[in-house]
Amino acid sequence: MPLLKRIVDGYMRGVSGISELCDRCLRTESYDGSVVLMVIDTAFTSIGLNYFTAVVPKVLKFRKRFVVNEKIRSLRDLVRADIDELRSMWKNSRSWHIARGIAYLSTISGDDRTSLRSWARNAWL
Repeated sequence: MPLLKRIVDGYMRGVSGISELCDRCLRTESYDGSVVLMVIDTAFTSIGLNYFTAVVPKVLKFRKRFVVNEKIRSLRDLVRADIDELRSMWKNSRSWHIARGIAYLSTISGDDRTSLRSWARNAWL
């Protein structure tokens, strides 16, 4: 384990601001605390595209198209959203399957942030 820690720490030192970014993620503060956008980010990232050139711009496009106008305000809204409309801005079906699967976490609590954090806390048990 000490070797792995040294390797990871070496990478962490080489990437400016990564520690703060990781801390914000752990506090569910990414995307100004929007759990919906965090879930979309995770789903889009899962297919292995470049994070900064492909994923982040599409998440921001999703935000503009669905979140800003309050069409999708919560994980429950994401589960209920028209899949064809979602695919019109990101064609990868696997990503939407993942996003909507994660969105079912909304059944844990009436608050998306609480649901996500509760799931994460108990996922290790």
